[in-house]
Amino acid sequence: MKTPPLTLSHLILGQLAVGERRLLTLVVGVRKGLGATDLKGDLSARVQASLRGLVASKAVVNTDGMYSLGAVGHILG
Repeated sequence: MKTPPLTLSHLILGQLAVGERRLLTLVVGVRKGLGATDLKGDLSARVQASLRGLVASKAVVNTDGMYSLGAVGHILG
């Protein structure tokens, strides 16, 4: 049985659990977390879109381009 793939949001939250990160560092960490997948397209744009959703839900805080877990993100992550 296959395990369901992690979503980008879960991978981002996992990266931010270690500490605050910039976008490029998050993209590299997510790429490593995905491993060998058939994901096509611009990963940076997908990570940015996921980050916007996480910021809107207050799971992640964006302070001048530095992303970190918000109060909700500590519970989710």
